[in-house]
Amino acid sequence: MGEARRRRSVIFVDGSMPRSVADELKAIGKDAIAKIELFPDGTKDPVWLRKVGENGWLAITRDVNIRFRPGEKQAIIDHRVGCFIFTYKNSMKKSEIVELVLTHIEKMERAFATTRRPFIYTIATDGQLRKYV
Repeated sequence: MGEARRRRSVIFVDGSMPRSVADELKAIGKDAIAKIELFPDGTKDPVWLRKVGENGWLAITRDVNIRFRPGEKQAIIDHRVGCFIFTYKNSMKKSEIVELVLTHIEKMERAFATTRRPFIYTIATDGQLRKYV
């Protein structure tokens, strides 16, 4: 079990997602970190993306524009980040967002373990992973 535990992904939850996502991932035994636990409010994306990549963590975000902004996209590439962008509607309640993540986290972890980094997947409410980078 020690070896399996060491190889488990740490899941970094960006500030664009509800804090409760990280809390509920922890509640089901996942190694999750909310952005606010490591970085002050207003920390730019390239800063946390570098930390995520250097540590080999799985990143979850709601910031759909991260894949288009040159600085953020380049940080994902340079630091070999594995990033999952949720594309749900803004009208979703926090509890629905948490349920969405919990429903699909195993699929995301499998993709993270088997896909060469860097990568960006989008994930919609239907759970379909779509590779962007």
